[in-house]
Amino acid sequence: MANQFVEIRDDVAVIAGEITKVWVSNGGEVFVKLREVAVHDVDIAYGETPFQASTHIKN
Repeated sequence: MANQFVEIRDDVAVIAGEITKVWVSNGGEVFVKLREVAVHDVDIAYGETPFQASTHIKN
């Protein structure tokens, strides 16, 4: 699982093992933090809630 790619936006995919934190902001945006200290916002699929998007990435 740690070697799988996770697509977080149309133009960005990261290796699952590089993700250290996933959270939802108060404004409903989903963010991921990588080991290299980079933070990316996540595109949420149509009809998907921010909670569902964050859970999808965590799994």
